[in-house]
Amino acid sequence: MRVFVSDIIVKKDRHDGSDFYWIVGRLQSGKEVIIEDIYYDLREHIGDHVDMLMSFIRSPYSELKRGIQNQIFLPEKYYSVELVDELFGKKGVISTNNKRATELTGEYIDSYIIPEKWTPLTQRGSFEALFKEPSALKTEDGTFLLYPFHSRMRVPVEQIPQEVTMVGGLSLEAWTPSQ
Repeated sequence: MRVFVSDIIVKKDRHDGSDFYWIVGRLQSGKEVIIEDIYYDLREHIGDHVDMLMSFIRSPYSELKRGIQNQIFLPEKYYSVELVDELFGKKGVISTNNKRATELTGEYIDSYIIPEKWTPLTQRGSFEALFKEPSALKTEDGTFLLYPFHSRMRVPVEQIPQEVTMVGGLSLEAWTPSQ
């Protein structure tokens, strides 16, 4: 999907000190998003449109915080808003709206075939392990691969409604300059 890169925020990994990036971008619909980028450095592309293959990891906590009761996926009991807020309180962290949380609505695709354009990704072991036969969410902006985490379904695929809403975070898996 085509994304306009508005800004890049450089972050430090607290474990090994390496750099990773948050891409502040705008989807074709005009929706502003923050995309985690651990593989690439797109600072030279600020102000440009780029084609991206993105993945989406659902956050049951963020869904509950926004009042979304997901009817498709099983909730994780340890994602109770009260429990997580209590844990944050013990660490002295105030739970606020996660700036990286993105709400997506679209058609759930149970088994998605990744376009050949992105075939070189299969060489990356972590990608292959997570997205062997991926599910996806097709939105007005494009198709997002779904991480398999937090996606145990409570209903059979044939009972999933046409329109599904999820809240979570975006990660950049691959990119190319837009033509």
